Amino acid sequence: MPLTDVALVALWCIGPPLVLMAFVCTRQPCRGEAVKLVSVAFLAGVVGAALAFFAFEALARVAIYRPFMDGQLAGSRAMTLFLLVVVGPVEEVVKLAAFTVAFRGRRAPSAPRAAIMLMTATSLGFAAAENWYAMYVTGPDAGRAAIIPFVHMLFSSFVGWGLARSASTRGGRGAVYLGLLLASAYHGLYDVLEFRGGWWHFATLPLVVLLWFFLTRNLRGGERVLPDEAAGLGRDTRIRRS
Repeated sequence: MPLTDVALVALWCIGPPLVLMAFVCTRQPCRGEAVKLVSVAFLAGVVGAALAFFAFEALARVAIYRPFMDGQLAGSRAMTLFLLVVVGPVEEVVKLAAFTVAFRGRRAPSAPRAAIMLMTATSLGFAAAENWYAMYVTGPDAGRAAIIPFVHMLFSSFVGWGLARSASTRGGRGAVYLGLLLASAYHGLYDVLEFRGGWWHFATLPLVVLLWFFLTRNLRGGERVLPDEAAGLGRDTRIRRS
């Protein structure tokens, strides 16, 4: 690939995630320790994408999965099931695992906006790396560059919500698994609709609108909530909106 194409791919991979991260941060100020936490979460997502890449490469070597990974069963019911129960869940589990390892020893923030902001950063790092793997082979793709980070951010909002509830007295540990289940289900469904192509593409619109409503609803509120700069995750500083 020519050097100019490599530079363009890098720009398409990192540009949209940064724009989306800036949007999320307008809902909650990012400064001081918060910037460090967001950066760590983003890098965790990049590492998670590498792990997912190797996981799928390993699946491609397993006889029972090879037809799925090679696209030989495109359009079949088996492929639909594969997207629902393997692709979506594997990527969502890897994102949560990367987040958990990056912030091990710290309690998840109990404020939904703080948890969703950090999980969003992880998902955007994951999407940036995923786009790099894809576009390095296929070349620059503006559509993919814009869509993949956006939908990954929407899927992971459920996990951020689960993390917040698990850290509060309302949810318990099971809330994380519920958030992961919802993220995996919506991710798998979106992949199925996209993979079918044709008019099925239009069916993704109400799905995306629903997820966008969930994300923005949990980012709204009368107060802005930040991880406490002295303690990192686990304590929240509430700042009244001026």
